[in-house]
Amino acid sequence: MHYTLKHLRYIEAAERHQSITAAAETLLVSPSSIAAAIDHIEAQAGQPVFARVPSRGIAATHFGRKFLDEIRLLLAAQARFDDKIMNLGQMIDGTARIACFTPLAPILLPTILSDVRERYPQLRIDVMESTSEEIGGALESGEADFALCYGPVHELIYRFLPLFVGYPHAALPVSHPLASGRFVTLEQLAPEPLVVLDLEMSRRYLMDLFTGRGLKPNVVYSARSTDMMRALIAAGMCYGIFNIRPMIEQTYAKGDLVRLPLAGELDAPRVGVLTRRDTKLTPVCEAIVAACEMQAMQGAFDRAFIRPYIPQEF
Repeated sequence: MHYTLKHLRYIEAAERHQSITAAAETLLVSPSSIAAAIDHIEAQAGQPVFARVPSRGIAATHFGRKFLDEIRLLLAAQARFDDKIMNLGQMIDGTARIACFTPLAPILLPTILSDVRERYPQLRIDVMESTSEEIGGALESGEADFALCYGPVHELIYRFLPLFVGYPHAALPVSHPLASGRFVTLEQLAPEPLVVLDLEMSRRYLMDLFTGRGLKPNVVYSARSTDMMRALIAAGMCYGIFNIRPMIEQTYAKGDLVRLPLAGELDAPRVGVLTRRDTKLTPVCEAIVAACEMQAMQGAFDRAFIRPYIPQEF
């Protein structure tokens, strides 16, 4: 195959944003440049990397996902090389203040910060677990330098660097009759007892998933934390819907749970790094954000989400 690193970066950004236009805006190039790179690679590979999905942008094909895994390995290796060259004889120190949406914090921050600490042991990192409303206030006041949260965002005020897509999936008690399937639908779940997270943005997003299909969920529990939600589900009391999952196997006081992709076209928010457009990041924060992007390219967050059910692949 004949390609350049620019071709690969354009394709990787297009998949991460699930949009040619959004990728172009992030990379400060024209959408036609992104589209041309995709066309070039698809012609070289002899098969499509992306499927064009009306009203939803683009989605990687089965071949495309495998191809993108290899692209990210290559780009990560190249980024590591650049990082080593740029930091020869250069020390980065100081303090970074990170606001993180509460449900994301225990899943993403250990992976991100352990890598950052290994790269830059002299850094001080202050972490603030926050609601979506608190994140906006912390960035506005300068209490936080940047945030890890869900998009989309107000693009005139903020920049958003996507790391991965948080596809919604269902968590069911292992003994539940639906738990033995390959996927589950909202129609099947609607009459079942549901636990919701007691955060305004999370509750609104969940309700919109159902109302968008003309359904009304059977909410019977409200929990203050995702840990409590998972414990109630494992105990067989209800099911839940999540956009992110722990990256290691968990144990519960009682029972266990199963996670299944949801079928159908559903809104899937992106998880990423949020910064204010009118604020320049310090070298410390730029180093951490770069580490986050490199981890995303390396697939460090792949275990944190479940890809949606795509019927044509089965």
